[in-house]
Amino acid sequence: MKQERAATDHILALTLKIGAYTAFALIVAGVLLQFVTPFGSKITLAGVLVLLATPVLRIIVAGVQFVRERDMKYALVSLGVLCIVVLAYFLGIQT
Repeated sequence: MKQERAATDHILALTLKIGAYTAFALIVAGVLLQFVTPFGSKITLAGVLVLLATPVLRIIVAGVQFVRERDMKYALVSLGVLCIVVLAYFLGIQT
């Protein structure tokens, strides 16, 4: 049980690290490329999108890990949090 929890924590931490480092690299590259080419702003935007998607991906990974561990209580909590985040996203979009 303790090893499963440590593995879950490691996977969740890795998800956040990869997302944060990828977003950072894209944003820095995009800002530097903006001085050379207009394509740099699209790379910067991609970095911001990765940064915004990272917490959502973390919720999904946590939910999957809880299902794999057969911890349905926390899997349902993760699903509820994901629903709240998605609902807030769609309610926040103004056309």
